[in-house]
Amino acid sequence: MSSLYYLYNERMGERDRTYEYIVNTSSDFITLINKNYEYEVVNDSYCRVLGKKREEILGHSVSRIWGESRFESKIKGHLDKCFAGRDIHYIEEFDFGAEHKYMHVSYYPYRMEGQITHALVFSHDISRMGQMESRLHNLEFRDPVTGLFNRNSLDIILEMELEKAKRSRGDSDKLRALLFISITNLQEINLAHGYDRGNMLLENTGIRIKEFLRQSDYVFRYDGQELVVLLSNLAGESDSAKVARKLTERISIPYRSDRFDITLRCHMGLSLYPRDSCEGCDLIASATKALSESIATGVPFCIYDGELHNRALEKLKLESDLYRAFEQDQFELYYQPIVSPEGVIKGCETLIRWNHPERGLVPPDLFIPQAEANGLITSIGKWIIFRTVEKIRSWSVPYGIYISINLSVREFEDENLYDLLLQAMGKGGELPRKYLKLEITESGGMEKPEETIARMKKLSDAGFSIFIDDFGTGQSSLAYLKNLPATTLKIDKSYIDPIVEDEDSRSYLKLILNLAENRGKETVVEGVETAEQLSILKEAGCRSIQGYYFSKPLPADQFESLLANSTILPEKR
Repeated sequence: MSSLYYLYNERMGERDRTYEYIVNTSSDFITLINKNYEYEVVNDSYCRVLGKKREEILGHSVSRIWGESRFESKIKGHLDKCFAGRDIHYIEEFDFGAEHKYMHVSYYPYRMEGQITHALVFSHDISRMGQMESRLHNLEFRDPVTGLFNRNSLDIILEMELEKAKRSRGDSDKLRALLFISITNLQEINLAHGYDRGNMLLENTGIRIKEFLRQSDYVFRYDGQELVVLLSNLAGESDSAKVARKLTERISIPYRSDRFDITLRCHMGLSLYPRDSCEGCDLIASATKALSESIATGVPFCIYDGELHNRALEKLKLESDLYRAFEQDQFELYYQPIVSPEGVIKGCETLIRWNHPERGLVPPDLFIPQAEANGLITSIGKWIIFRTVEKIRSWSVPYGIYISINLSVREFEDENLYDLLLQAMGKGGELPRKYLKLEITESGGMEKPEETIARMKKLSDAGFSIFIDDFGTGQSSLAYLKNLPATTLKIDKSYIDPIVEDEDSRSYLKLILNLAENRGKETVVEGVETAEQLSILKEAGCRSIQGYYFSKPLPADQFESLLANSTILPEKR
């Protein structure tokens, strides 16, 4: 026997005993075999599963322990390749002692003084993975519509793949990618063409994806309109993006029928093992976050990263704080004057601000979309309406000014808006409705022009004036002006910014103002910031102006002071 045997049995120092302890406490089966095919080292796990004492194995041949037939047909060839300098890895199902097991077996050349003298053999029990693979043949792990693996099977297969990856030595064997795919218009297709047609398209999409992928990859139907792809053995992280791009192209190829073509639209979110996590549940969570980001930003696919995670946490924190802000009265209303060309205050626009106890003033563009998404905008909007009516009673009646409020699409489409406005204006004595102006953004309000016009007409007939905010940025056009039951168009700042330097922009602005006037609409020009812009607007005949040149949005007490002093804006500095 070699000196290695005696190292473990006769001349062990403290450090060697530490190594022995590590080897013997491993659940893997570890052996060291010399070129005579004899055991020189075996660990406790190996002895225990074979039901033999250490001395019954050490110094004996592998053929004696496993039988001549198995040694010659299964083991000897791997040992010879290992003695020649190769790493060997394979998975095999066989009887190990008294138990039948699935084993992941690895052979590594062992060198002494630069020469290969032994084979170090690790055998890892993956019987649970084998059992899981067997379960996957059951119908409970298949989607009945597409025949793909279903959501239940994802956890099983992902665990199997991650276990394989953890035991791989090369980087290309370790990399795994998880792609969550949402067919974003599947529900529209189901409603328009029926669920049978939608299911057929989903099944064919699964086939398209499987045909593109390798045999070592997997496709799942995760949920109603979501598919999942698990990519194994990637050469590099960038390969996942290449696959996502190709899959987007394949999924988007139109399906042709007798009367029409149907095109599926999709978004994808990707997470990577081991970069993003070594745990399956975390990889799934990361991929779904990336999918949400892809849908929110409109890009075909999004790869998860730490910054995306931080933004998701920030969004959740902001949403939590938003509920608390409403409960703790952290919102405050500011008022930006709307003036005549001479600077006389004609009205104001109500703007909400959030006085966060830690962040300070949070800009509306950060929290308003969040409030719209979680439904809190309805409660916030109601609060703004009643607070604004209080100011109408305090300011509009004595000073003759109007106050406008912004309505989100959700508020504008709320069936209770009409009754809510009547209730607010009637609280404490009926107020003239001409003092309350309702601003609706063009981009949101004109997506369904017929329905929008009907709602506007109902509000207009009740005495409320409608302002179209950010006019020129959305889907409506000057052709709608004649039929639009709005009294006023607020010309967007983007039309004002270039008018000093660009003659064409000045001419186009004048055209819009003239067309609006010819169709009986008033205008308010937004975003005026300089005296030069004001001069051009006066020349163009503009009658109502708003912008930082005159005043930024002000707290209630400061705005009221302007009214009380009959201040002409801009104030002299």
